[in-house]
Amino acid sequence: MSILHRALNRRDMLRLGTQTAASASMMATLGSLQTAMAASDTTGYKALVCVFLAGGNDAYNWLVPRSDAAYKEYADSRKNLALAKADLLAITPTNTGSALYGLHPSCPEIQTLFNTGKAAFVVNTGPLVQPTTLAQYKAESVPLPYQLFSHSDQQALTQTSIANSTARYGWGGRVADLLNAQGLRQSLAMNVSISGNNIFQGGRDTVLYNIGTDSAPEMNIYQDGYYHDGKRRELFLKLLALSGNEPSLLQKEYAGTLTRSYQTAETVNAALASVPALTTSFGSDYLSRQLKMAARMVRARDALGVKRQVFFVQIGGWDFHDTLLVDQAKKLGELSKALKSFQDALAEISAENMVTTFVASEFGRTLTSNGDGTDHGWGGHTLVLGGGVQGKKLYGTFPSLAVGGASDTGRGATLPTTSTDQVAATLSSWFGVSNSDLDTVFPNLRNFSERNLGFV
Repeated sequence: MSILHRALNRRDMLRLGTQTAASASMMATLGSLQTAMAASDTTGYKALVCVFLAGGNDAYNWLVPRSDAAYKEYADSRKNLALAKADLLAITPTNTGSALYGLHPSCPEIQTLFNTGKAAFVVNTGPLVQPTTLAQYKAESVPLPYQLFSHSDQQALTQTSIANSTARYGWGGRVADLLNAQGLRQSLAMNVSISGNNIFQGGRDTVLYNIGTDSAPEMNIYQDGYYHDGKRRELFLKLLALSGNEPSLLQKEYAGTLTRSYQTAETVNAALASVPALTTSFGSDYLSRQLKMAARMVRARDALGVKRQVFFVQIGGWDFHDTLLVDQAKKLGELSKALKSFQDALAEISAENMVTTFVASEFGRTLTSNGDGTDHGWGGHTLVLGGGVQGKKLYGTFPSLAVGGASDTGRGATLPTTSTDQVAATLSSWFGVSNSDLDTVFPNLRNFSERNLGFV
C-alpha cells in the first residue's frame, strides 16, 4: 500500500488536528496583537537575556540529586556516565525539604550564584501542548509536541513556545510585536541578537537587530579612513540619496534599507563609545564575548534611548553522543564562568535588578548511556538568574531518574512536568506583559493551571 493511502493512527490524527487548531490559534494570536489594548507595563528599563545551548544539554549531569536513595537511582540509570557523589558541588535549595542536590563539578560559579540567591533552576521543563501523564503519553490519548527528539524541530518549539505547530514566530518576537502594538516606541529594535538570526526573536512585524561581539557591523565603505580618505564613502551616500528619489519601489526600498543599516550602526557604536568601559573581567571564549557585549549594550541603554531589550546569545556543541564526561565538563565550565562574569558586570553598572537571564536548550538527554554519551531526550532543566530572581530554589517537580520509572517515556527520555510556555510566560510577565495578554502571546498557556511559576 502506498504511504499516501495508509491509515492514520490515533497519534497521527491527534497531531493533525492539534496542528490545524494551533495554526488557526496562531492566526488569531497574530490578529490579536494588532488590536491589543495598551495594558502592559513598560516603565523603567528591563532586559531578558536568552542563553541557548544548541545541541541538547545533558541536564541530568548538570543538576544531580545527592540524597542517598535518589543518587543511587541516578547512578543505576547513568552507569558509566554517573558523576561521583563526592565530586558534586553542594547547593542548598530552601524549598526542597530534606532532599539534597549538587551541581556538576565544573560549575562553582553557578553554585555561588545559586547559594547566594541570585539563581534558581526550573526543573524538568520542555515543550508540552497540555499537562501530560505518562499513561496519556503511552496511550496516545492527548496531543503531543511536533516532531519530538529532533534537534531542529525542538529548537523551534522551545524558541516559539507553541509545541503543536510549526510556528514561524518566536515568543520573543511575539512579545515585541505586542509591546510595539501597544505603543512602545524606542530608537533601536527591542530584539538584539549577538549570535545571528534565530527563531526566538522573529515576529510578524518585529525584525531583530544583529550585532557583533565587538561592535555593530558596518560595511567598510561606510567607515571613514577607507577608500581614499572617505571620498568613496561620500560618493556612495550621495548615490543612496539619489536612489531614494527614483520611481522604482524596489530601488527605493533597497536604498532605504542600506541607509537605515549604516545609520543604526553609527548610532549603536556611538552609544557604546559614550559609556565607560567595563572593568569586570570576561573570558576570551565566544559565549563570554557575547555576554560582554550584552552587558555593554545594557550600560548604553540611556544613550540608545531604550526601555525594553531582549538579547539572544548562543553556544553550540552540546550534542554529546560520545565523550560526554570530558566534553560537557569543558562546556559547563565555560558557561559557569561566563554567567558569573555577566552577573558581576551587571552589578558593576547597577543593573542587576533590571536584567533576567535564562539558560535553555532544545531538550534534555536520555538517562541511559549509549556507551560513551547520551541520546536525544525531552525534559531538561532551565536556569534563571538575576537580581529579580527568587533564587536558591528549585521550581517545578524533579523527575524520577529511574529507567522504566514514573518519568521515563522510553529509552530514558524524561516526560516534562513543566511546560516551556509556563517558563516563558513567567519571564514575559516580569518583562511587563499583562496577565490578560499572556494568552495572546502563548496560545497553549490556557491549558495549564499554573500560569506564573513565581521565580521572578
